[in-house]
Amino acid sequence: MIPAAEIYRKLLFLALRNVLRNWRHSLATILAIASGFMAVSLFDGFIKEIEYRNIEGYAHRGMFGQLIIQKKDAQHRLAEDQWTYSMDRKDQEFIEAYLQKEGGVKSRVRLLSVTGMISTPSHNAVMVGVGHDVKEGLEFRGDRWSWNTTAGKPLHMADPGSILTGGALGRLLDCNPDPTPSFVLPDGNFVPEERSFKCRHNRVVVSATTETAQVNAIDMPIAGMVDGAFREIDKRMAHMSLEDAQRLLDTDKVTMITVMLKDPETASDFAEKMSSAANAKGLNLDILPWYKHTVAAYVLGGIDVLHVFRNLFMLIVVAIGVISVANTMMKSVNERTREIGTLRSLGFLQSQLVFIFSMEGLFLALLACLVGLGMTLVVTFLVGQLGLTYKAGILSIPIQLRIMLAPVAWTISAFVLTVLATGTAWICSRRASAMVIADAMRHV
Repeated sequence: MIPAAEIYRKLLFLALRNVLRNWRHSLATILAIASGFMAVSLFDGFIKEIEYRNIEGYAHRGMFGQLIIQKKDAQHRLAEDQWTYSMDRKDQEFIEAYLQKEGGVKSRVRLLSVTGMISTPSHNAVMVGVGHDVKEGLEFRGDRWSWNTTAGKPLHMADPGSILTGGALGRLLDCNPDPTPSFVLPDGNFVPEERSFKCRHNRVVVSATTETAQVNAIDMPIAGMVDGAFREIDKRMAHMSLEDAQRLLDTDKVTMITVMLKDPETASDFAEKMSSAANAKGLNLDILPWYKHTVAAYVLGGIDVLHVFRNLFMLIVVAIGVISVANTMMKSVNERTREIGTLRSLGFLQSQLVFIFSMEGLFLALLACLVGLGMTLVVTFLVGQLGLTYKAGILSIPIQLRIMLAPVAWTISAFVLTVLATGTAWICSRRASAMVIADAMRHV
């Protein structure tokens, strides 16, 4: 007697042979599933690329590291009262001592928000700037973002007391970069070289209101222009050293301290332990990962919307795949009803025939997913080579359209499609397999 395992192994081979020999009859189904697989995979790869750009942008380019430390509720109420929700010397001393004690800290940056006016003899503009530790900021940005200016040179290479303006803000002040070839690299960072620019007035007066309601002003040379990423931010953004910002505002307070950890995965645990230590000292601090801070709410909300669209897209693809497989299998079963009767008369069990058709559905879906994977890889490569750029309506500088490889999405898509194809084939084949043998053999 032949073992059951051997029987089903041969049935499996028979199902695979049927799919390979009759693939032309299922070409429309293969192309439908393959196209759906490719569409979902490309969409997922695009979302993955956006997520990577934003994580890189916030953690390194934006100098937020992994953790943001602020006065409690400052992220929501700082605009109402900057000074009440800024950290004083006592807060800073605790933070510095704690970070030096902990071995998992790579670096930290102190930042101070500066809101005021920036003026030249002929132009005035509103400025929403930030002062930061220049040396530590360079460590945060790393090799990729060490050169963060679109024109001129970064703060760490500029003369002391210099300021960087956003590109759009610089143009409002009559500063215009000289025409240059594209300096944006495929990863979104900039070619590390000084790009010249000309200003009608090379120095600006920056003024702001201090904690005691006095107006201070300092004269600063423009060292270069940075990209604010978003157009509205680019119109107001300015960077200066923390020392200059504190001198302008006549304060020793800071708005936030950001922390870069040696192991980013430990951010949540680190924040929890540090919060407990701060509470024990009677300090009211918010210590949280940057992606839980309101500073990232806009971008992360956009990514969530993309995920919703991706899921909706996946449902449509699944529906098309199920309908295509059902149509193919119903047609195949109907054409092979007499074959089913013959096999039953030779001793094949109903369950074995259902198994054959179910495996044909599985192999059909697997073949389609392999075709879709090949199409995905080809399109991904072509998109990367074409150098297409986009601004998404809100970006200040176009970025290159790129699609990352997404093996997890490929695996999930293939699993879902094959399971549904197998289940659909199983449903379609049950009725024909249960027919009376004589009726099946007489079927026309």
